[in-house]
Amino acid sequence: MKDLARKVGVSYLTIQRIETGEVSPSVAVLSDIAYCLRYPITGFFDKAMGMRLIKSTDQPEIESSTLTLKLLVPKGVINDKISVSLGKAGRGKCIDLHQNEGFEITYMLRGTCRMTYDGRVHEMAAGDIVLFDSERPHEIEALEPMEFINFYLRQVP
Repeated sequence: MKDLARKVGVSYLTIQRIETGEVSPSVAVLSDIAYCLRYPITGFFDKAMGMRLIKSTDQPEIESSTLTLKLLVPKGVINDKISVSLGKAGRGKCIDLHQNEGFEITYMLRGTCRMTYDGRVHEMAAGDIVLFDSERPHEIEALEPMEFINFYLRQVP
């Protein structure tokens, strides 16, 4: 375990706590562990789940005047740290400046937007993917109507 900790760049105690379930690793640390062990990252997830059909009636929608989020895979379906949502927004500011604990991966399905992340502005279009540490301030302005899929990976201390 000491060698693994050194390769991953964390302390031996952190690896021990992850192994005993005292703490949950971030996606980045989990990815590094999987890489160092030459083990697929999917192998760390519960395979006993088998298959699960999530009916459209079990995918709640959250609406505001500027954004609709459909929770495709709500928190707790895979585990308490992962959720997947489909977002739709009209033109204009649709997500105010905020921060979350964890990481997000967003895939633009259609439209264009301007993402301000940690004070820097980035333009995104259909087909673009952004992976980011959501603990840093970020906000979104739709430059035209847009749709996106967002994977939210919560980090639990």
